[in-house]
Amino acid sequence: MSYLFGVRNRLSVKLVFSLVSVVLITGAFCIFIGIRTINETIITQAYDSVQSSLLTAQFIYDERINISRIYVEHIASLPYVTSALARGDYDLLIRKLHEVREESDLDIMNIADPQGRIAVRSRNPVISGDSVADDRFVGYVIRHRKPVYGTDVMSGEHLLREGRDLADQALIRRIPTPRARKRSEGTENRGLVLKAAYPVFHQGRFIGVIYGATLINRNYEIVDRIKSLVFKDEQYDGYDYGTATIFLDDVRISTNVKSQKGSRAIGTCVSEEVYNAVVEHGKIWLDKAFVVKNWYISSYKPIYDIEKKVIGILYVGILEAKFNQIKQQTILSFLLVILVTLLIAVLIAVYLIQNILQPVRTLYAASREIAKGNYEKKIAITSSDELGELCATFNRMGDAIVERDNRLKEQTQKQTMQLEKLASLGRLASGIAHEINNPLTGVLTFSSELKDDLGDTEYGEDIDVIINETLRCRKIVKEVLDFARETKLEKQNAGLNQVIESTLTILENHVAFQDTKIIRQLAPDIPTVSIDVNQMKSVISNLVVNAADAMPSGGTITIATGFDARQSAVRMSVSDTGEGIPQENLGKLFDPFFTTKQTGKGTGLGLSITYGIIQRHRGTIQVESESGRGTTFTITIPADTVA
Repeated sequence: MSYLFGVRNRLSVKLVFSLVSVVLITGAFCIFIGIRTINETIITQAYDSVQSSLLTAQFIYDERINISRIYVEHIASLPYVTSALARGDYDLLIRKLHEVREESDLDIMNIADPQGRIAVRSRNPVISGDSVADDRFVGYVIRHRKPVYGTDVMSGEHLLREGRDLADQALIRRIPTPRARKRSEGTENRGLVLKAAYPVFHQGRFIGVIYGATLINRNYEIVDRIKSLVFKDEQYDGYDYGTATIFLDDVRISTNVKSQKGSRAIGTCVSEEVYNAVVEHGKIWLDKAFVVKNWYISSYKPIYDIEKKVIGILYVGILEAKFNQIKQQTILSFLLVILVTLLIAVLIAVYLIQNILQPVRTLYAASREIAKGNYEKKIAITSSDELGELCATFNRMGDAIVERDNRLKEQTQKQTMQLEKLASLGRLASGIAHEINNPLTGVLTFSSELKDDLGDTEYGEDIDVIINETLRCRKIVKEVLDFARETKLEKQNAGLNQVIESTLTILENHVAFQDTKIIRQLAPDIPTVSIDVNQMKSVISNLVVNAADAMPSGGTITIATGFDARQSAVRMSVSDTGEGIPQENLGKLFDPFFTTKQTGKGTGLGLSITYGIIQRHRGTIQVESESGRGTTFTITIPADTVA
């Protein structure tokens, strides 16, 4: 009996020792997985929270724009206001606009005539008659006779006309900020404004534009409302739990983020990394960021103007320290649960053997499957206790890995497609060089021999044209080969009008222009510019030929030039009266190989090459088109290339 009792004791010790060892090892493994899962879960919650806060902040921002729109729409629809404007009763209009401006908290409430000249300026009525036609909102209403509202940037000069107080409010000194873009110190005198503009009609006749705006610089209504509604003005350890900021470009112009001295951090700048992602590429940036003096879980969203250009940033951030505290408390709670579980395991060994060891083995096996790459492996959840929650969390972890792998595969596929696209371009360029260069060499050789024989006859000039155009064809082939890499321009001072005339002289004799009328509207007083003449000829030829192709039954091509003294820029436009380009295709016109022509009628490279040439001249090319009303391409060469 004593022997059996000793055996039972030894077995019991072995069983308890084995059980405790297994539980300890499993407990350590569970702690590792649990802490990792807790970290991921809380961080995910933090990012979800800041994303939700950003959506609410955007709603508050848009709602403030909508308020401005409602007030401007209301005043523009009042019959006695339109009548007063029609008969020139400016005193009545000044009183009414001032009343509405005070009621709506708008900083600016003005009326412009159909030519864009100020008729009534409610804030500073002593100044009127000046032109605001360059204002994007006013210009849009004048052109389209439709209302428009959104966000805009007003220059310091325009703000000064509205009043010295607004100009001073907008003036912000840029403060050197760690990790910000390297920019020279100075001041920002522009203003970010929420603006709305409406057309005014009297008896069906367009008689003016009413527009109103609220200056955001040093206006804390929106950011403080976001902090109050979204974050409940909550504080943690003496700091605001949540903050909001509105940037103009990269400069804080309205914020409740505090500086080292405890004041609002106006004039500090966003980091270069955030600026590049949000302003340069128009993406939402979501990550941890060091804001002035604390780490925040932050989200930045671009603010666009009515032309879809990024002009600012809307930011919300949540103090990371609070989430760190929650994470620490959660981990401590998790560890406490594990320790209690270990004690219970020792006291009720049989229960633990039957109900804990098997699930742990299952969890371990599932982990090995994931380590082998089987991310679809799932664990059946058979209980609602800590182990069941751990299994559920483990399953969520596997889902997160699958989702990440899918994103990586999608990104890799996109990169591969882009590489294949570029490779196709290279193969096409090589084919062009091989198939065209040899015939061109023959044409050039025989043309040169003809020139030797007939150079002094009446055909000499025609032969020169053949030689010059053959040389230009060879250069075009070279440009296609150089499309993917930038080549040095062979610039010279030249008159753009002369280059156009030279190009049109050749094109007008082409059979494709027999039913096409070319109208020249060439300004006589534009300065010469520093350009690569041959490449510019290619640009003009490509745009004019495309215009002719857009009018298969004939039509009118108008080519115009001019000089914008205000912007110090030379401009050229090519317009046709063709069928126009669908709006969904406008954004893809300059993509390589994209063409709206029938199969065999074009490669889709012409506008891509044109775009590259204009970019290398540091210029811009824009397209405007309406179905059934033709297309206009406008090229602008900036002042620093003017000879």
